[in-house]
Formats: sequence, structure tokens, C-alpha cells
Amino acid sequence: MAHLLHIDSSARSTGFGSVSRRLSAQYAGAWRARNPKGTVTYRDVTADVPNLVSEHWVRGVFGPAEIHDTHSDAAVGAAEELIAEVKAADVLALGVPVYNFSVPASFKAWIDQICMAGRTFTYAAEGPQGMLSGKKAVILRSSGSDFSDPRFAPLDFHEPYIRGVFGFLGITDVEFITVNGQTEEQLAPHVEKATTAIANSVGAIA
Repeated sequence: MAHLLHIDSSARSTGFGSVSRRLSAQYAGAWRARNPKGTVTYRDVTADVPNLVSEHWVRGVFGPAEIHDTHSDAAVGAAEELIAEVKAADVLALGVPVYNFSVPASFKAWIDQICMAGRTFTYAAEGPQGMLSGKKAVILRSSGSDFSDPRFAPLDFHEPYIRGVFGFLGITDVEFITVNGQTEEQLAPHVEKATTAIANSVGAIA
């Protein structure tokens, strides 16, 4: 049975102008329509911010068993819950706006929790190997600036970061659907294109 992991990370609510939330909801709705027997897990990492990497997490992940305690067990357990959600998904629909040229802090916290040696990547003789291959990630991205503009392109750390981390974890099928603009008038043509791109993206998934 097909399974979608739907994540939002905007600090804005849908009613307060969040374009990335609007797009991710649209994607999830189209995916449900195409996969009526499929299942969806939804997580809002702004409403429920993942733990930051802490000493307890480091002890639990890297430390020997004798230094584990209830705090380290809880820290690792919280990360394992997020990892399980990713592993269960065939498709990840991620609403990720551009904040200060990169991703929201809450999304970065989520990334830090799902990157765990032995669980989502491993080291082999030939180098690191991702353990999450075979999944598709669709990034529903909104930004006030157009990073295809040569003046802003060097400041785009958002897409390279996401592609780099996901590629490291084995997710190489990564699609960006982007809307740029600050006013409804500026946003309208981009939203129209994004709607078509979402339909095409969902329709292309086997």
C-alpha cells in the first residue's frame, strides 16, 4: 500500500499567508485522489519542533551502553520515531519555505534527527552509503525572492542543502516545485504553474 509522508515547516499558518503549506496540502490532496487506498502521515515540525541534537542524543547514538540513561534513551527514541516515518514512506511531500537563504530551523532540526549512522546511512569501504533509496521527495518551496535571478542565485543554500542531505541518505529522486513572490499579484502566475507541476508530479509516480 502506498504511503505518503507530508511535512510542513513554515512559521506561518495557511490562514496567515503560508504558500508552502498551501502547496503541500494541494500535493497531499492530489496524491490521495490518485491513491485512494494509500495512507498519509502528517507532521508539522513548527507546531511540534523536533529535538535539537543534544548531549543526551550524542550519548545515546555514539556512546557505549554503560553511559546510556533514561534521558539518552528518550532522545534516541524521539529520533527513531521520525526515522520510522521516513522509512515507511514511498513519497515525501515537504513544505519548506526559504528562510534567510536556507531552510527553517525546525526543518533543520528534523534533518538532524533523521540523519543517524546505522539507521539512515552507513559507512562502507567505498565511503558513506545512504539507506533510504527508492523514495521520492517533492519539495514545495516558497520564497520572496527568485533565486533563478543571477543576482540571488549565489545565495541559494536551500536547494543545494536539501539535495545534498537527501542524496547522502540515498534519496536521489528529489523534485522542487517553487513559488516566488511577495504579493498575491506576484504569486499568482507561479501558483498556477505550481498547480500544473503538482498534477504532473503526482501523475508521474508509478
